[in-house]
Amino acid sequence: MSQLYITNARIILPDKVLSRGTILIKDRKISAIRQGKFACRGAAKIDARGDFVAPGFIDLHIHGDVERVSLQQVKGGTTGFLATLHPAKPRALLENIAQVLAREQEVRGAKVLGLRLEGPFLNRRFCGALPAEALRQPDINEARRIIKKGGRALKMVILAPELKKAPALIRFLRRHKIIASLGHTGATYEQAEKGIDAGIAHATHTFNRMGSFNHRAPGALGAVLTDERVACEIIPDGVHAHPAALKLLMHCKGLDRVMLITDSTEALTHPAKRRYADVFKLKDGTLYGTALTLNKALKNVMKFLGLDPSLKRNRKVYPLGLTLPEAVRLVTLNPAKVLKIEKRKGSIAAGRDADLVIFDKNFNVKMTIVEGKVVFRC
Repeated sequence: MSQLYITNARIILPDKVLSRGTILIKDRKISAIRQGKFACRGAAKIDARGDFVAPGFIDLHIHGDVERVSLQQVKGGTTGFLATLHPAKPRALLENIAQVLAREQEVRGAKVLGLRLEGPFLNRRFCGALPAEALRQPDINEARRIIKKGGRALKMVILAPELKKAPALIRFLRRHKIIASLGHTGATYEQAEKGIDAGIAHATHTFNRMGSFNHRAPGALGAVLTDERVACEIIPDGVHAHPAALKLLMHCKGLDRVMLITDSTEALTHPAKRRYADVFKLKDGTLYGTALTLNKALKNVMKFLGLDPSLKRNRKVYPLGLTLPEAVRLVTLNPAKVLKIEKRKGSIAAGRDADLVIFDKNFNVKMTIVEGKVVFRC
């Protein structure tokens, strides 16, 4: 049985920071958390040197070759991710799913927690950088083939609820325990609510590729911001969504219903893709994802919303100013709850998977541990 312990750590729990803590790891699981120093004979020692230790970050939306994604994102503290596929023609989409499934167990860094499909049942008028020619109307028979190919690995499908037969598709996905996510949509408020009634429980890169909010026609955005049944993800780079939009989202949804994502396309090649800081754009200016890692996303949120220096308060009604444990939940416990894996991942507790990230006060990642194995060391 392999053993490891991390000492001299500031351990980030869901509601507080445990100073001078020690974490004991046995056989890929967290076996104990202790206040103060704690030595374990026969176990390898990691001295955190007073840095923070948090649960491994979970990215629900990221694109690219799974091995490249795994090795790139682990440097930013990500220990698990949903491999997200762009829309493609029916046969090509099934082939792409098969390729991910064939390689998901071979990754050497962050783990593949499942598959997410961005389309193909999206609104062409809101396709953005996605290939419009690969988008199509909802088809239950095609969905059945996709589910058969993806199996239990298929966790989420992004769709536009205003499309014909979309409610039937949403109910079909729900019966198969697949999350229906609203995205790339021009739905009216009423159409979005009809989709939520059918089973939509998640919103894709909130604010992006949705119709604009209007006080007389609130649209899909108005629905996801005001309907408590929907959890919302956001790209916190300050470009895809203004910092004020992040503040609005936090006010509307509260701490437990928001997740940070990268929507990184760094592991994808595109002949017209150009990088501007942490954002990719095509030659015509269309946004094409990011080069974010989740530690950068976390740092941005602290900059946009402000850090409450007390690190103690936990608010039900959400004013500005996050505590560090609250901010960390946006990339750990909250996405774990979306995937219904919070009993295994997303928090530091005895019995949880030993997915951990060590970072300093500036959110620079010093070490990433996946299931008890050190996979990145700065």
